[in-house]
Amino acid sequence: MIKDTKKTITTQLKKTAFLFIALLFLVGNKAISQINSYPVNQTITISSGSFTIDVDNDSNDDYTFEILPLSGSLTAARVVSLGNAQVMDNSTFGYPDALNLGTDVTDPYSSGNAVLGTDIGGGGLFTGVGIKYLGLNLDISGESHLGWISIEVAASNDTIILYDIGYNTTASDGITTGLTNLTSVNEINTLDFEIYPNPSENAISISYTDSNNSTSYSISDFTGKLILKGTITKNIDVSTLASGTYIVTLAESQNIGRKRFIKK
Repeated sequence: MIKDTKKTITTQLKKTAFLFIALLFLVGNKAISQINSYPVNQTITISSGSFTIDVDNDSNDDYTFEILPLSGSLTAARVVSLGNAQVMDNSTFGYPDALNLGTDVTDPYSSGNAVLGTDIGGGGLFTGVGIKYLGLNLDISGESHLGWISIEVAASNDTIILYDIGYNTTASDGITTGLTNLTSVNEINTLDFEIYPNPSENAISISYTDSNNSTSYSISDFTGKLILKGTITKNIDVSTLASGTYIVTLAESQNIGRKRFIKK
């Protein structure tokens, strides 16, 4: 009887250990999400016409961004979800959420036409507030994939700038805005800092409350290629960089932080 009980307990412990190891494996793979991200770098105006993007390159267009002429000289900046694509929208008026870096993309979602900013009634959350993120809900082969796109809408609502886009290649898996194939979940805000001016043409400065001479920085492109590195100085010369979006990584002791930087 005792022997059988010990055997049963041993078997249960082995099963528990196996499940625990499997869970650790899954969590470890979850920590660095399978994110496909890339720069878009498109400016949309009335004269440029609309811009349509197939996010996952499956020959099915997902979103159209456009400036819509209204009465007189008034305009509206909007996004049109195509097919089964949607955008994150907590409003009841078709004004999708203007998200900050590191915000979870979650429901509710809306489809069809959504206003980013308009001259009529001051509607839209993206107008004149700098770079924000639009949460995406994509339909890929009949399954839901969450994503984001970083955009900026002029205060005059006559210009939309699209910077970067990213989406989770795993169906029904979560994502936070700004999460790329270079950024793990635990590295988004572990060390907070600011980059200014951003965008910049010639030089950037990094503002970090606890900065000291041992704090290092690196600048990489979206393929992970290291472009620049060094220790923090008053100004960092970026004049030789090609126009585009880069990842600035700050490291001090066991702390690390990453933010994106736009080179004009």
